[in-house]
Amino acid sequence: MTIRSFTMTKDILRFEGSDKAAYWRKFSMLLTLAVVIATMGLIRNSSAVIIAAMLVAPLMTPILGIASAIIMGWVGRAVRLMVIVWAAAGMSVLIAWFLVWIADVPLGILIPSEVISRSDPGSEDLVIALAAGVAGAYVQIRKSEISLLPGAAIGVSLVPPLAAAGILLYYGEVWRAYEAAFLFATNFGAIILSACIVYLTLGPRQKVLQSDRRRVGFTLGFALTFAFLGAIIAHLSTATYYRYNETKLEAALARRINSWAGPVPVEVLRVDVKMLSKRGEVWLLVDLPFEAQYSISSTADLVPARLKETPFRDIASEVLGPDYVVTLRYQTRISWNVGGGEAIHELPPSSITSGSGG
Repeated sequence: MTIRSFTMTKDILRFEGSDKAAYWRKFSMLLTLAVVIATMGLIRNSSAVIIAAMLVAPLMTPILGIASAIIMGWVGRAVRLMVIVWAAAGMSVLIAWFLVWIADVPLGILIPSEVISRSDPGSEDLVIALAAGVAGAYVQIRKSEISLLPGAAIGVSLVPPLAAAGILLYYGEVWRAYEAAFLFATNFGAIILSACIVYLTLGPRQKVLQSDRRRVGFTLGFALTFAFLGAIIAHLSTATYYRYNETKLEAALARRINSWAGPVPVEVLRVDVKMLSKRGEVWLLVDLPFEAQYSISSTADLVPARLKETPFRDIASEVLGPDYVVTLRYQTRISWNVGGGEAIHELPPSSITSGSGG
C-alpha cells in the first residue's frame, strides 16, 4: 500500500482544495439534519429515530481524518480538523437547544430516558468507541468492506450526546449536559486512538515515518491523544466505580426490604442510590387484602402491622449508613385470589390493624 492509496488522506483534503465549498455545504447540511433527527428522537424517546441520526451524521469522517493526519505527521491539518469537529459539536448543542426552545417543550415534564441515558458515561462507553473506531478505520482502508460502515456509525454515538446536551441545557440540567458532552469527548478520543492503531497496522508506516519532521509530528499527535484519553479514563473510572457500588447498594437495599416485609406482599418497584450526594429513593407497592377496600381510614391505618414493627428508616440506615437521606414512596393496591368457584380468598395473612404509620 502506498501513501497515495491511503484513503483518509483524500478525506482530509475535502475541507481544502477547490471543491471545499461544496463539501462544507454538504457537511453542514448533513450535520444539521442529523441534529434535528436526533433531537426529535430523544424528545420522543424513540431509539429507532436516534439510530437514523447516527447514520446521517457526518462527524465520523473528519475524526478519522484527524487520526490519519496524526499518522502522516500533518500537525497543522490535524489541529484544523479538531477545530472543525469541536466547532461542529458546539453548533450541534446550540441547534438542539434551539429546537427544543422553538418546540416550547414544557419544563415541568420528565426528561426522557433516552436523554438521561446519555448523561451517565462509563468505561463501557470507552470500549464501545474503541471498537467502533477500529471498524470505521478498517472500512476506510478496505473499501470492499463498505457494508460494515453503517454498523460502525451505529456503534459509536457522536451526534445523540450533543443533542442530549442541548436538551439538558434547556432543562437547566447543567451537570448532566456536561456529562453528555463528555460522552462525545470519550467517543472522539477513543476513535482517534483506535484509528491510529489501525492505520499504523495496515497503512504505509515505513514511508509515513521516513522523515524526521513526520516522526516528530506523529509522536506529538500520539502523545496528545494519549494524554487526552488518560484524562477521560480517569473520569470514567471514577464514574464506573461509583456506579458499580451504587448498584451493589441498591441490590442490597432491595433484598433487605423483602426480608423486612416478610409475608406481607411488597413489590420493590425501584431503588436509586447516589453515593456522592448521600441520597436514596425507594418506590414500593404494598398489597392489601380484599376487605381493605371497605375500610374507611387513612393509608397509614391500612399499612400491615408487620411493616410498622421496624421503622423503614432503620432498615435504610442498616444498609446505607446513618448519613444517607432516603426518600420512601409507596402505593397500596387491593389484591385477592379468586378460586375456581369464583370464591374470593384473602391473600397470605397481613396482620392489618389500626394505628399510626411508622
